Amino acid sequence: MGVKRGWMLGVVEGWLILCVTAAVLAFGGTEPVSFAVIEVVLLGGAGVALFGSRQVGWRERWRVGVVPGALVGVVALQLVPFPARVLGWLRPGEAAWKADLPDGAATGFSVLSVAPHNTRAQLIVLVCCVIAYFFAGRLGEERGSRRRLVAWLLVLGTFEAAYGLVQYLSGWQRIFVYAKKYNLEEATGTYINRNHFAGFLEMVIPFGLALVLYEHSKSLSLRRGRSGMGVKAVIAGESLPRMGFRLFALIVMIAGLLFSRSRMGIMAGACSLVLMAAVWGLQRKAGLWIAGLVMACVAILVLWIGAGSAFGRFGSIGNEFGSAEESRLSIWRGTVRLIGGHPLLGSGLGTFPVAFTAVQSTFLGKFVNHAHNDYLEIASDVGIPAAILLFGSIVLLLRRVVKTVSFMEGRFEKAVALGCLGSIVAILLHSVTDFNLYIPANALAFSVILGLAATTSVTGKDAAAEARG
Repeated sequence: MGVKRGWMLGVVEGWLILCVTAAVLAFGGTEPVSFAVIEVVLLGGAGVALFGSRQVGWRERWRVGVVPGALVGVVALQLVPFPARVLGWLRPGEAAWKADLPDGAATGFSVLSVAPHNTRAQLIVLVCCVIAYFFAGRLGEERGSRRRLVAWLLVLGTFEAAYGLVQYLSGWQRIFVYAKKYNLEEATGTYINRNHFAGFLEMVIPFGLALVLYEHSKSLSLRRGRSGMGVKAVIAGESLPRMGFRLFALIVMIAGLLFSRSRMGIMAGACSLVLMAAVWGLQRKAGLWIAGLVMACVAILVLWIGAGSAFGRFGSIGNEFGSAEESRLSIWRGTVRLIGGHPLLGSGLGTFPVAFTAVQSTFLGKFVNHAHNDYLEIASDVGIPAAILLFGSIVLLLRRVVKTVSFMEGRFEKAVALGCLGSIVAILLHSVTDFNLYIPANALAFSVILGLAATTSVTGKDAAAEARG
């Protein structure tokens, strides 16, 4: 039984790593054909895992599936035909939305989604994210799998950052054989958009810092355990090569984030690292020298390449939010009106580009494909209750993760929990001004991190109960 269980978990682990890596490398999952293949593979992996459910142990994890299941249920409900009168009750602003209904829908049946094809496509993406969340959560219960998942995130993030730095420093603005057409002066890695490249890096960078702090704490323990050996014990220790690699990876990823020139990405990443330092407890000087070393290396790199290149775009922030017309603020105001027309169940997941045309009063003559605010766009797509359920559950998960970090000392689980904390906070901050959660690769990566966070927080709770007992 144990052999079968290990074999099945190995398949699940490989499947998850393969699919998320492929999504990141395939333009962030925005190329439809490539991502369709990834969806098929991921759905097939879920089928294999369900077939081996006794070995994998999915039944024990049903409680963590309540929120994902509810979200999938809401989106599925958007594709169910309703009588016109029921639609009028579910959409209080029905008079403003009659143009969205097909001919004859006023007296017959129609679906809630104003663009059913878009909703069906996004439903599959949502199901894939739920699968990634469950896979990561189950793998996170195994110490070896948890370590490999975190190491894989670190390697993938380092590759992306290094690729982006090569683009920026050499002017070779290509994604493999594809010649870039946009963001030609920034690092984007294998992503089309610099903000989504920054979104991925800001989710991975916290794990780099957390692992460096973890290795540092191990070195301190070693030094205390070998009195009289001092620095020699640390230099000769087994953790030094790992710390060196992780420190190098951390610096490369931070540099990649800076030269993406994504203003909110840089600010979100910085805020998450400050939060991690506060939660870890730099007031005890446990990692001040690490923080200083990282900052010094990054500062040298920025000065060498050019501070203006990294931070020059911050001077134009006022143009993004100060104008009453053709700005993010104007799109947000229109999105609020859109939410008012579909407050309960939304206009349909993925339908924002279609639904927004009914309230569009800015960027006239242009195609507005996203709200540039994940909170508003998700609320307009699936309704206010579902949006509150999603983000409320994430906030509750963050509270549990903070508790895990606070009572676990010198354990790898604490480092994972700390990395999850910084990662989730960073992407939530970035979501205020962008749509990273609608980029398939970033949504999958975020789902993996949520799964790890859920498992780590549960592990920490159990450990605390054992300590009290």
